[in-house]
Amino acid sequence: MVTKKLERFFLILIISLIMFSSLPAQNYKPDIPWADGRSSAEDIQISLMTFSPGESLTDWWGHTALVVKDTTHKVTRVYNFGYFSFDEGFVNRFAMGRLIFWAGDRSLAAIITRYVNAKRTISFQELNIPLDRRFILAQKLAQAVLPENSRYLYEHYNENCATRLRDYIDMAVYGQFGASMKITGRLTFREHTLRYTAHQPLMQWLLMFLMNDSIDKPIQKWDEMFLPGELAKYVSEFSYQDSSGVEIKLVSKDYVYYNAHKIPVPFETTNMPVWTILAGLFFGGSAIGIGIWAANGMRAAKIIFLIYNFLVSLIFGLLGTVLFLMSLFTDHSVTHGNENLFLANPVTFAIFFISIILFFKNSEKLWGYLKTLWMVLAASSILLLILKLFPLFDQDNVMIFFILLPINIG
Repeated sequence: MVTKKLERFFLILIISLIMFSSLPAQNYKPDIPWADGRSSAEDIQISLMTFSPGESLTDWWGHTALVVKDTTHKVTRVYNFGYFSFDEGFVNRFAMGRLIFWAGDRSLAAIITRYVNAKRTISFQELNIPLDRRFILAQKLAQAVLPENSRYLYEHYNENCATRLRDYIDMAVYGQFGASMKITGRLTFREHTLRYTAHQPLMQWLLMFLMNDSIDKPIQKWDEMFLPGELAKYVSEFSYQDSSGVEIKLVSKDYVYYNAHKIPVPFETTNMPVWTILAGLFFGGSAIGIGIWAANGMRAAKIIFLIYNFLVSLIFGLLGTVLFLMSLFTDHSVTHGNENLFLANPVTFAIFFISIILFFKNSEKLWGYLKTLWMVLAASSILLLILKLFPLFDQDNVMIFFILLPINIG
């Protein structure tokens, strides 16, 4: 009898555990004292938490969050605006420039564990927020992560995890942070992007190819804080005046919680890396050399020449066609009116298809088309060089010129 009761007890226990473990995580609602008004301003501590860049493309720019702690109720939550989902609609939303991010809150222990495991440096800056604004800021963060408020349309330079926190900090110091940052910044959006992608030259070149002159305009320090690292830097330098006119440093204490000892992001970098010059000379020289060789009529030379056309037009033709479509049909404003379409476009991709046909059918007419298309690309490249003399054509695409100009003219 005892054995049967024990068996029944364990059966009920197992079923209960299975039922509870299957409940979705979002049903758990932590006890947040500042959300329901139980916290007092004196009990609230707010810190800016900054994470160094990671290994994947989405992590290259670093990350940031605000930490709210109630010292009386012993509750700490980390608020950040960098959540997104790789669901079935992600690729389409990303391609169209309509990526949705959302705000969320997690426990401090969970966040620290995640970023330590990812070997990303974690830094804290305790913020000396005015007492009459601490509770307001904490409540606004609690409201921001509610399902009806949390989602927003992501834009890399103007609306991301760092700019959202920048705005909250500015609100908490009576708008003085924003007012002090409305001066010319150190670098442009492009120059900052070059810095953060310097460790991956091919991806750096691709991003420079896709983006237009809108990221070459002078920007303010306020705009530079799209980067978590720049936000942390400017926050550390800032002081505000309280209601009595006393100047107070915003950061009362800062420290590195975990140091991953990674190579830091370079302070500045070049838009003319040596490898692009060498690659352009190689591709352009190869076009001339193989072309002269193939002109002598040798079959092997023609095959190699076609292989060259096939590979070059496939790579740059595909990129040019993608850029052409993005500039016309998506919400990626940084691709619109891109000067690089003079250098690579659907005409480049047409060469890819002609090269395939010529592998199987030796046609003088098709050879003529091949020559004409390359002449069109060479002419458009030279035209862009001439247009560069006019202020309207101010896109910083030197890096792209170094590779595509020798190819098109060669």
